[in-house]
Amino acid sequence: MTTPPPGPSRTVKVMALVISILCGLVAALIAFTLSRHLEATALQALTYSAGSFMAVAAFARSVQGSLGLL
Repeated sequence: MTTPPPGPSRTVKVMALVISILCGLVAALIAFTLSRHLEATALQALTYSAGSFMAVAAFARSVQGSLGLL
């Protein structure tokens, strides 16, 4: 009987999570900068950046999960 190949190591999992968080932070910074450039209030800009962070980080995690990294 053959054993299945081992999954990703702990280091790979941590790096995958860090990459998804960094992608979310970049998206949040871009959303904040663009919304302030387009004359949004500070609260609106924070709302846009928080939404962008959550969406991009969740998307990155789902892609990494489907690739078997998590």
